[in-house]
Amino acid sequence: MVLGATAAGGAAIGSWLWGYNRENYKFDREMRQKNEFKVLEFRNAQSQLWREDIRDIISLTEKKMDAYLIISVLQLDACLGLFTEGRLEPGTPPWLLQFYMMSLSASFMYLLMSAWFAMHASVVAQCSSVRLLTQFVRLPVPTWQELEGMRTYASSYEGINAAHWMRVPFTRSLAPR
Repeated sequence: MVLGATAAGGAAIGSWLWGYNRENYKFDREMRQKNEFKVLEFRNAQSQLWREDIRDIISLTEKKMDAYLIISVLQLDACLGLFTEGRLEPGTPPWLLQFYMMSLSASFMYLLMSAWFAMHASVVAQCSSVRLLTQFVRLPVPTWQELEGMRTYASSYEGINAAHWMRVPFTRSLAPR
C-alpha cells in the first residue's frame, strides 16, 4: 500500500516536473522567437532610414536643378527677347553690332546648355536614386531558412537531454550544457 502511494506520488511529481519544464521550454522558445522578430523589425527600420536618407539627398539635387532650370529659362526668354526686339540705335558701328550679336548668341547657347544640363542632372539624380534603392538598399527580407530557424516545434522538447525534462525548479540542472 505504501509502495503504491509512493509510486503514485512520484508519478504525480514527475508529471508536474515534466509539465513545468515543458512549459518553461515553450516559454523560452516563444521569447527567442519574439526576440528574432524584433531584430527583423529593427533591420527593417534601419533600412527604411537608409532609404529615406537616399531620397532626401537625391531630392536636394533635384530641387537645386529645378531652381537652376527656372532661372536659365527666364534668362533664355530675356535673351530671345533681345534677339527679336532688342535693336540698337541706327548708326551703330558694324563692329559693335557684330559684338552685340556674338555675345547674344554665346549667351543664348550657354543658357540653352544650362537648361539642358539641369534637366539631364535631374533625370540622372532620379535614375541614381532608383538604382541605389533597388540594388543597394533593399529591405532585408528573411530567407525561408531564416524563418524556419525561428520556428520551434513542441516536439523538439523531446530531443533535448532527458535530465532537463525532470529538472527541479530553482536548482541547477544535472544535465551537461
